[in-house]
Amino acid sequence: MPCYLFTYHAYGSWMPNRERGYVRRDEGLVAQDAHMDRLYVESMKGDQIRLTAELQRVIALSVVASQERQRFVACYTATDISHAHVLISWTDGRDAVKMRGLVKGSLSRALNAAFRSQKWFSEGGSRKRVRTRSHFDYLLGTYLPSHRGVKWSRYTGFVT
Repeated sequence: MPCYLFTYHAYGSWMPNRERGYVRRDEGLVAQDAHMDRLYVESMKGDQIRLTAELQRVIALSVVASQERQRFVACYTATDISHAHVLISWTDGRDAVKMRGLVKGSLSRALNAAFRSQKWFSEGGSRKRVRTRSHFDYLLGTYLPSHRGVKWSRYTGFVT
């Protein structure tokens, strides 16, 4: 049964003007760059998104609501102002890229329905396979609970 941690970044949340740098696809974290920031801002097709507590709650609820229809098990959702993590598993042969897209689509549809239709997330998103029980336990016990936003666990419900 595949188990993955998917990460979805809020649209425009990792811009090149960030003091800690920004992420470029296939390159990883690169240094702050004012020129690239201007280019990014000019090419944006929507507003920069900050995931408020209200948005974070809709994200967590939409993961729970979509699991039966999309045939996955939601294990944990953790959010922050700039991103959302979704830890899920499933039992059929669908690949992780397809599953990441299905979940992202559910998140976007729920946010569009609750607020207004717009671009909520950056393209793609990361996917990390969880291969061992110790990795799963670390995610559930340490990494995901350390996030400052809304959190939901299949074992305890909403986490404070």
